Amino acid sequence: MKKLAVIAIVLLALLGSFSAMTRAMVVISMLRGAPADELSPADRANLQALAAAVGADSSSQRYREMEEDTVFASARFNALPYVTLLHVVPGMLFLLLAPLQLVPRFRSRRPRIHRRMGYVLLMFAIPFATTGLYLSLRDPLFGIVGASASGLAAVWFVFCGVRAYGAIRRRDIDDHRVWMLRALAIAYGIAVIRAIDLMVFVLVPVRPRVLGGPSFWAGFLLSAFVAEWWIRRSSTPQARALKWAS
Repeated sequence: MKKLAVIAIVLLALLGSFSAMTRAMVVISMLRGAPADELSPADRANLQALAAAVGADSSSQRYREMEEDTVFASARFNALPYVTLLHVVPGMLFLLLAPLQLVPRFRSRRPRIHRRMGYVLLMFAIPFATTGLYLSLRDPLFGIVGASASGLAAVWFVFCGVRAYGAIRRRDIDDHRVWMLRALAIAYGIAVIRAIDLMVFVLVPVRPRVLGGPSFWAGFLLSAFVAEWWIRRSSTPQARALKWAS
């Protein structure tokens, strides 16, 4: 079970990081002079890959709808390039580094590095969460449904991070673990949303702009519920009798 959990987290980290890296590349190319209202080569490649996965020909109505929604989303991010970069770059680094904090051997054998990396992740989490909240409220990409999901997720992420930080300052390792797992679940919820989108696109001919709001709620809630299940599962009397770092 633990191995499966580790594999799932690594896959989610890679998926979320790939999305963040792609968006960062698009925004940087736009800042260097690329048209802000046209699809970049990276966006075009992603669109064609998705169209191939769902069997949408370039001359089909579905492909045109996917293209329109991709242009729409890209233009929203390009309109706020620096905010977008402050969101996706720290978010990418957070997703890539956070899984190492969950490895028991790393925590027990390198406790000093573990603590220092925790502060580094905190520094990444601050701009990641605040810009996510700003993007959710200023110009929501998927309307009120998507904005409410991402806004609440950002607030919950900050709340969990503050509780985790307070717990470790009190040297309450068990409470720190619980709140960090909740924070990480929300962070990786971004990748869960991407996975849900991919699966739904293959099965249902729905527009990305229509799917966005519901998939935000589904991804964040699924991540939160899985985290709570894992916390309860690993908080049995037998599990509490063991040291968390062992």
